[in-house]
Amino acid sequence: MKQTPGSTTPRATVATFSTVTMPAVSVANGAAPAAESSIDLPLFDISHESSELGREIVQAAAKHGFLWISGSPSSSSANDGDQGSYDLDAATVQNVFDIGSRFFKGASGAEKAACKITKNRGFVDMKVENLDPQSHARGDFKQCFNLAEPDPDTCAWRQPLPPQFSESAADAALRDFHARCRAVATRVLRLIALGLGIEDADWFVKSHEKSPYTVRMLYYPQLPAGTDYRADADIRAGAHSDYGSITLLFTRPGQPGLEILQDDGNWARVPISPPGYHDPDFPPIVVNIGDLLQFWTNGLLKSTVHRVVLVEEEQPLEQRPSASTAAALGTDRYSIAVFVQPADETVLVPVPSRAVSERAAAFQKVQIGSGGGSATAETLGQTTAGEHLLGRLRATYGIAVTG
Repeated sequence: MKQTPGSTTPRATVATFSTVTMPAVSVANGAAPAAESSIDLPLFDISHESSELGREIVQAAAKHGFLWISGSPSSSSANDGDQGSYDLDAATVQNVFDIGSRFFKGASGAEKAACKITKNRGFVDMKVENLDPQSHARGDFKQCFNLAEPDPDTCAWRQPLPPQFSESAADAALRDFHARCRAVATRVLRLIALGLGIEDADWFVKSHEKSPYTVRMLYYPQLPAGTDYRADADIRAGAHSDYGSITLLFTRPGQPGLEILQDDGNWARVPISPPGYHDPDFPPIVVNIGDLLQFWTNGLLKSTVHRVVLVEEEQPLEQRPSASTAAALGTDRYSIAVFVQPADETVLVPVPSRAVSERAAAFQKVQIGSGGGSATAETLGQTTAGEHLLGRLRATYGIAVTG
């Protein structure tokens, strides 16, 4: 069920670490100033499943590579008695943001160092990642923590956790969030399969069942007075594309910064919510296509380059910082990205879809993704999902992913 931005009524329509850099990305204007124009993404309610909705989502993913899904019912759907099933709610999501904030702001240097990034799991400090070294000499101005799903057989976490995560209430909340995000991802993968006309709606789901998804908590801190951050040279997250199948992105009200690269080579801001969105406390979830799904569909679905820039908080003038704090740059920004990746042993063969197979011949030499470790469609078809992901991560972190 697609929702029109500006309306709440759903309607059916078609520690200290050295900087690690990645090989250059092919984004000529990765250091361009923050975009002046914005784009309202297509908005969908996926609480009900249908082939028609799947086709609409595929069309949006083919055009933009990004879309919004409602995380909560609109008042009109509730009044109509047409309220479907939703896997998340505002309180659940805010609680996970609060847990992340307590870690980023409260953990000691020793606690963070004890969880530093290994095998794509753990803590990444400021300026360690450089997603776009072609445009930026220094690493990204952000911190993050990659949390893989617990082992389904033992229920044990697959990595060391800081005290802020291992406390019993936080532990339970993080496990619950992982499970709920998997349910959302399953809905999206089924709808994409339906939209592509695949006979088995679980064709994608089956290859993802044994793969641990990664919840990446991100913190872009306000920069203090006297910071050496330079708007013409630095960035919060450099231009890149995501590696896996899809990404679910959760944002907070009043904390903008995401931009996507349009076909004309210009950047466009992605608002936190479309105009008139029905839930001010739980913005719509951003869904974007990753490199693997672009490959799987022979380029039908689009893995779009995106970045995060430093901009001021979206808030009324009377609520903005006073003159005494005006010297600080930007405001704290938090987001949570859930990376959905097929099982490592998945052989990357094209999906059984007529719309996909018709594109096969023309797609063989096409470059997949932007960033280190990217490949052509031809070479990707000779590898597995795990080999592809490892190549991209080695380019990002170096030996940290294997040791």
